[in-house]
Amino acid sequence: MNNIVIELLSLYHLDVSSNKLEKTNISLKKETITNYIDSLIEEILDSPNKRLYLFKDGSTEVKNSVSKIITKAEDHDRVLLNNAKRLLEKEVKTDKKLQKTLGIKVQRGSLMQIHFKQGKSDNLLICKVEHDEILNEKSFEINRGLNTKKKVYKSFLYYLPNENRQGEIYVNDKNESKYWWDDFLELDQVKTDEYNTEESIDKIITAISSTTRKREFEFDNTILRNSVVGYYRNNKQFNFSDLIESVFENYTPIRDKYPLGRVKNKLDKLIEDDTFDNQFTIVPNKIKKRKKQTIKVGPGLVLKIEEFVNNLETVFKVYDKAGEHGMIILTDEAYNYVRGNVRKDN
Repeated sequence: MNNIVIELLSLYHLDVSSNKLEKTNISLKKETITNYIDSLIEEILDSPNKRLYLFKDGSTEVKNSVSKIITKAEDHDRVLLNNAKRLLEKEVKTDKKLQKTLGIKVQRGSLMQIHFKQGKSDNLLICKVEHDEILNEKSFEINRGLNTKKKVYKSFLYYLPNENRQGEIYVNDKNESKYWWDDFLELDQVKTDEYNTEESIDKIITAISSTTRKREFEFDNTILRNSVVGYYRNNKQFNFSDLIESVFENYTPIRDKYPLGRVKNKLDKLIEDDTFDNQFTIVPNKIKKRKKQTIKVGPGLVLKIEEFVNNLETVFKVYDKAGEHGMIILTDEAYNYVRGNVRKDN
């Protein structure tokens, strides 16, 4: 990776079950290690799924450790160890709580702390990486090693301030684990979940509707809009990559010429839009104003979609018979409304 220089690397395995730490000595002189670290850093730098944070006010442990790690202070090894101890303490406490209340465990892994430079800029990466146990095919002993396929559980990326930029902190954690960003790192979220929910859904739906307003593509827009609302309704966590994959990547337009590629391009630009975070906890009551949609279906007649409709594209059918054409709505409620109230065809 261009312009990346590793200045310091530390790895501790966290054994939550036994409440023990184990330092793993790794050498940057080994090509396999440097390839792994380069790939890990690249994965985190390129990830669109991150959230902006700030250090809490006052003196906090991880914040105080940054300068000693960056300058390789005389006691920096102790500082690295203390960060690992701190995380283990928070994970043991959280693990007991999760097992008692939800019957699940904290994800197992190791703490990696990396000081790296990009040009003249200093950066600190603290991340929880996957550490697998494998059965050696020759000795049949269990060995532990870094997973080269699935690397990162959670990450803290700090672009340190310098003469050319302000310091910025980004956290990548699909589960928004509070023990990670609040208890361990002692950070504050810059934008609230309420703000992120409202702002993101507004921008995403606008990206769909503003791409084309041609009448012939209105139904495709309606289906995609409905699917976006469904994503917000059916998920607790917003993750931009998940949204793109679940709603847009597998969508087959009703109209062959529907400009789905242009819609995706607009969404790609939204990834770089810093008006909302690309990862946050969805607040359901902040999507209400975007649930409703009104479609004109005739003079004085409108169809109002007030909530996410499952399989919307199968609810409507074309009616074309004896020179008459229109739309059939296939729902029990529509049937019950017209049954006995509307004259049947002769």
